[in-house]
Amino acid sequence: MNQLLRYTQRAGNALPLLIALGAELVEMGLVLGNGGNLSLRQGDTVFITRSGASLDQLAPDDFLPVPLPEPYHPSDQRPRPSIETPMHLAAYRAQPDARVVVHCHPVHAIAWAMQAETLPACTPDFVVYVGSGIPVVPYLHPGSEPLAAAVSQALSEHPALLLANHGVLVTGESVAQARLRTLLIDETAHLCLLAAAAGKVRPLEPHQLAKYR
Repeated sequence: MNQLLRYTQRAGNALPLLIALGAELVEMGLVLGNGGNLSLRQGDTVFITRSGASLDQLAPDDFLPVPLPEPYHPSDQRPRPSIETPMHLAAYRAQPDARVVVHCHPVHAIAWAMQAETLPACTPDFVVYVGSGIPVVPYLHPGSEPLAAAVSQALSEHPALLLANHGVLVTGESVAQARLRTLLIDETAHLCLLAAAAGKVRPLEPHQLAKYR
């Protein structure tokens, strides 16, 4: 039996929820084909989707274990973990309380990230569940160590971030939290794009943010 499946049978339903989230992300158009990747942390082990996995067709065996404390060295053995494994490991190290990482390609979030501007908080829900804003990491080659290093630095102060010309990276203490943050980020990016097209983006003011924070 898959190691992660054995764990989730003891500890709860995190794996089925994550598999369901993968299907939902595809259904909502937040990722296409075999793009994106998901991971779940248990102790010092990260279970990440295999390379080439389609998020709407995931099974327990599609999650491969990678040790978190050790340096990651890609292997030619198949199946192999996602090319984005270094980025996921960096995310867990930067956010020690995180148990889930979601990487997908929401159109609105990517479009806003191409402006190279922080995604600001425009609604109370965004402030409560994501924060006062999330930064943009400049485009770096997917799967590269420079990208992992940039993610590590940016996530040290934020639970999520935009990847320029690439997508989003979201952490959560649960599948539900990571899901909500992902949806709020794309919703907010959409609002900002519409507001910019209409004339001006008006995020919440600092004194308004302080009330919710």
